[in-house]
Amino acid sequence: MGRVSRAWQLFKASFAVLAGDSEILVFPVCSGISLLLLGAGFLIPLYRDGTLQAVARHKGTWDDFAVLFAWYYLNFFVGIFFNSALMGCANIRLSGRRPTVGAGFRIAVARLGRIAVWALVAASVGMVLSSLRDRKKLLSTVSAGLSLAWSLVTYLIVPVLLFEDRSVLSSLHRSEQLFRSHWGEQVAGNFGFGVLSTLLSIPAVILALAYWRINPIGGIILGAVYLLILATVTSAVRGVFTVALYRYATAGAAPPGFSAEVIDGALGGHCRLAETTRRKPSW
Repeated sequence: MGRVSRAWQLFKASFAVLAGDSEILVFPVCSGISLLLLGAGFLIPLYRDGTLQAVARHKGTWDDFAVLFAWYYLNFFVGIFFNSALMGCANIRLSGRRPTVGAGFRIAVARLGRIAVWALVAASVGMVLSSLRDRKKLLSTVSAGLSLAWSLVTYLIVPVLLFEDRSVLSSLHRSEQLFRSHWGEQVAGNFGFGVLSTLLSIPAVILALAYWRINPIGGIILGAVYLLILATVTSAVRGVFTVALYRYATAGAAPPGFSAEVIDGALGGHCRLAETTRRKPSW
């Protein structure tokens, strides 16, 4: 069984959790709507008063960049907050209990301070890496490597923030420890889901083309709706998978509905319980 096939098995196992508790989909939907409103609330006024044009011409002031960073930070905060609520519900389901939307929000609100601090760290690092990508070729190459390393080291930080009693700095170190023991898991898991998302988006093109001759605008709308639904489901599936991977890495046993053999085969590593359970999570 190849990596993509195993990733598909993990995708289906994660989706099965969603099928049992479809209300989990509320969180990526709320996140998407909130980000659209946030963008409109910031970018429309900034466009009208000429701030965006000034920044594009490299004539922006520090105040202009401060406002843009505030918008950038809030994007991270909103995304992490709703993702935390989703992961909280996923953890409840994987523990054998029935989650509710309210329970997910309560879990996220209980960690609101940590989420806010982590969003600031993630936004700051993201901005630095983005600025490096816009530099010369050498710095762009370095940035690509740093971006990959950063994404892997922080892959499990949200579950750590939610389910373990740690500060943001300690959670970052804990996530790095888990990554170091299972680094192959993170790389292959991301790659597999990325390929699956691409493959699953193909029907959007088919729908648009099939309906194009009848009604071009209708074809575009159908394709766009399909992609929005796919993005919502994929986001939820990734959240469920991340929690499942966290539970597997910390407990040494695959959660219900997931196969340890498939996880290890798809993600390129084996769980080493002795190294990753120095402090048990408070599930």
